[in-house]
Amino acid sequence: MARLVLCALALLVAGGLADPVRNNVPQKPADPVFAKRQMDLMTLFFHVLEPNYIEANKVIVNTWSLEKNIEHFSNVTAVTTYIKMLENQCCVPRAVPFSILEDEHKFEVVTLFNVLHSAKDYDTFYKTAVYVRDRVNPDLFSYVLSAVIVNRPDTKGIYIPRVFEIFPSYFNNGEIMTTAARINTHGDRLVDFYPSTYKWDKNVVIRWNPHLALLQQPEHTYSLLHSRLQPQLILLQRSLSLPGWLQTEALPVNQHRRGEWFWFLHKQLIARYYMERLSNGLGEIPELGHETVKDGTTRSFGTTMEFSSPVRPNNFNLDQPEFVNEVEQIYDYERRVRDAIDQGYVLNHLGERIDISAPEAIEILGRVIEANVDSPNVQYYKDFISVWKKVLGNSLVHEHQYFHHYIPLVVPSVLEHYQTALRDPAFYMIWKRVLGLFQQWQEKLPHYKPEELAMPQVAIEKVDVDKLVTYFEYSYMNVTSGLPMNVEEAKELYDQVSVLVQHPRLNHKKFQVRVNVKTEVAKTVLVKFFLAPKYDSHGHEIPLHVNSYNFMQLDEFVYDLPQGESVITRDSVETTGNEWTTSYQVWDQAEKASREKHLSAKNMYFQDVLIYHKHTLNPCSHVE
Repeated sequence: MARLVLCALALLVAGGLADPVRNNVPQKPADPVFAKRQMDLMTLFFHVLEPNYIEANKVIVNTWSLEKNIEHFSNVTAVTTYIKMLENQCCVPRAVPFSILEDEHKFEVVTLFNVLHSAKDYDTFYKTAVYVRDRVNPDLFSYVLSAVIVNRPDTKGIYIPRVFEIFPSYFNNGEIMTTAARINTHGDRLVDFYPSTYKWDKNVVIRWNPHLALLQQPEHTYSLLHSRLQPQLILLQRSLSLPGWLQTEALPVNQHRRGEWFWFLHKQLIARYYMERLSNGLGEIPELGHETVKDGTTRSFGTTMEFSSPVRPNNFNLDQPEFVNEVEQIYDYERRVRDAIDQGYVLNHLGERIDISAPEAIEILGRVIEANVDSPNVQYYKDFISVWKKVLGNSLVHEHQYFHHYIPLVVPSVLEHYQTALRDPAFYMIWKRVLGLFQQWQEKLPHYKPEELAMPQVAIEKVDVDKLVTYFEYSYMNVTSGLPMNVEEAKELYDQVSVLVQHPRLNHKKFQVRVNVKTEVAKTVLVKFFLAPKYDSHGHEIPLHVNSYNFMQLDEFVYDLPQGESVITRDSVETTGNEWTTSYQVWDQAEKASREKHLSAKNMYFQDVLIYHKHTLNPCSHVE
């Protein structure tokens, strides 16, 4: 049963109290040079499990030398290190799963990132990327290249293909991918033979399979609730823009707010998920203790290497001999953070105290809890969140099995991939617990004074919101890039068959928010919209001082209030944004822009990469 929600509004002095959300990012015209770079980099993602088929790239692969071009890199140490890693085969093999949570895998990620990021010019960067593409693990390559594109100044604004377009096996089960492979082999001549396929224009569509659900739950809504694409992509985008292993100096934006972003993003995700649970009658987010985890995961997810991801049975028992050390680590690392919160300070690597009793200290606390490289003491405040993921993911770590006695061979669970972590209910249990640490810290902060928040010259007279009407519709995921090319396709560099997979999604009709305001003097203000549940899972109204932790920020924008009475109107399309552009649409636009200068300047724009896409703020639960 849907629960009532409360829509809250905040008017703040512009430039004052602002959460880390960047809206109205300027767009820039795609000139032919930019469009050419867009196309060149996109080709490195397409069919990444296969070798380079482009003749120009083949030449680079066979002739480019890191050693002979080492003067074109600013980080010589990283280049020489990676040369030795390639020579000694100390890289993650192409035919095994990749996990960013494994230290040895992460070492290669950081080293390769430093190589590509330190290229002094675009030409060196691109040739190096082409050179390593066929030599390194495809998952690792795609992850690193994406992070470099986001953080290099000369690739700012480049569109990165969505991960479900690069690796569709992460988002579709074996039955769907098998059907897609058959279509890829036989073309559309057997479409009528397969009951789950049909022709649509020039595409072959595979109908949605209700058994796609990852979870061992019979409720249809429960499986859909954990398979939302948008939040999963947002979490991945954050890991590319602000990866915990990347030094602040290499970040082009938000250098001083990475800890706050870490808190804000996950608070948004948990608040949204909580409202979705209430809206679908699923109750509170379960507490994560040290005994059992009720909800499990099933074997319906495959990696890019055709390894089945680890499973967690229902009523998963944490009190097992093989988990003793990890569980002890978790509680020990958590205790160190709790002690720091109680004491009002953290210790840096020199043993010096850093005060965390002011609101601005959320930046420090966020870095400590994430245990990123900018933490004041990463050797003491360690990464307990990743340990939770490994334990609850029930990962198949092959002890004493290494590639060349160095690279551990692992099969990560859905919890250990940013693009799939939100499908596991354990993710939300972990983060409910982690946000409890932030809440413990916030409760010790001094209260705001009335004069810090009040705007006596501005009065909100009334707020009207149109009824929010939701409905299900189908979206279509293009999985063609994840299917192997035949000889003719590889020669012509063109996919003869386009395969789409049908997925249901929840959408809503357009609505408008109207705020009647009376102002004594003209003033520029920052407007924020929030959404929160009014009742808990038992039907009891949630007190405001408790409910503040459940508020999800929907929108934020600057508005010029005139003197007197006025009405602020905001359409839902301004809040939730437009449809995400697909890689194939971007490719078509870039191809035209590379040939027609007038078209590129007038009709084609690529938006700068957002750390936090506005779609994250769009509620996807049934709300009345």
